[in-house]
Amino acid sequence: MHNNSTTVIQQGNETIVPKEIKNLFAGGLAGMLAKTVVAPIDRIKILYQVTAIPFRLRDVPMVAKKIIKEEGVSALWKGNTVTMIRVFPYAGIQFMVFNSIKSYFVDRHEEEYWHSHPHPSDEHASISRKNTIEKDKIWGMSALESLAAGSCAGVISVLFTYPLDLTRAQLAVLKKQRGSRNGFVNVLMKNYNNGGAKGLFRGITPTLLGMLPYAGVAFSTNEQAKRHLTKVYDRDPTVVEKMLCGGVSGLFAQSMTYPFEVTRRRMQTTGVLLQTQDTAVNVLGGCVETKAARDAAKIAEEHIIHEAHLKSPSMFLVMKQVLKEQGVNGFFKGLTMNWLKGPVSFAISFTTFDVVKDWFEREEAQWRGNR
Repeated sequence: MHNNSTTVIQQGNETIVPKEIKNLFAGGLAGMLAKTVVAPIDRIKILYQVTAIPFRLRDVPMVAKKIIKEEGVSALWKGNTVTMIRVFPYAGIQFMVFNSIKSYFVDRHEEEYWHSHPHPSDEHASISRKNTIEKDKIWGMSALESLAAGSCAGVISVLFTYPLDLTRAQLAVLKKQRGSRNGFVNVLMKNYNNGGAKGLFRGITPTLLGMLPYAGVAFSTNEQAKRHLTKVYDRDPTVVEKMLCGGVSGLFAQSMTYPFEVTRRRMQTTGVLLQTQDTAVNVLGGCVETKAARDAAKIAEEHIIHEAHLKSPSMFLVMKQVLKEQGVNGFFKGLTMNWLKGPVSFAISFTTFDVVKDWFEREEAQWRGNR
């Protein structure tokens, strides 16, 4: 059995970077690329999530046009700097933890095989000398194991980076203005000053409740789909196949847990929309022409005024308010945007991670072969 230590290994004059560090880097890079591509969709989606204004997919281009007109093109990426600061450790930790747990299960399956086969065949006798990619193909994880690994990875990554996600959501509902004090540091410190350390984790409950099935289903579906393709075709999945696996897994996971995302965004932006006149939600009202939309906007304003006096409403209070305003459909407002964004984001993220990780594996194998 080999030892998956995180200690940097020195061999001769060469230094081998531990697998965990490589996974952290590959995951962080994958997350940054995916989030940057879908950032404009995310910002518009958050604006709808935190108000009672009805969502219509055909209004989205007009909303984007108004944001560009009032704040400039770069405003579509408002808060993306915070997202990049957050997403590198978030995605990096997520992929690192998942692959560390995966290595544990793969090693355990290998060990169980040796115990049950004291005289293995020639084919299996050389398994322990294969690299990580080859061993994953042979041993792999069960669906339940990959579900547990994904859930654990998701929860740990959220706990480490949640204050940055809170700040990013609040920045998304604020206008981009020159000379404004609504910058990353100011918003982050305002949360701390208003609620202490607890204020930095407002909305963490629905986030964790959503993350458990979200990350579990996403990682499990992606992992099992790739493993199935490998078994059926007796080869590595192509880049396109990996993108499809990642896209489908993201679609399932986000659809299942979307009500928790709406609740989280409402809790994160409580009070922000009325404490300053620099909000960007007004770009939504001009895109909706129905009386029902105008009435909903009025209800939203009254709701925001009520929320401004609440330090931190409970998850159930927020869910009750959403249900009262918009019914069950309110918990799925903007989901169609996720159906467009989710597969793209997950496809880019999972595929980039696999490509970078496999590149590390090949480089290390080549280096060992040249020694």
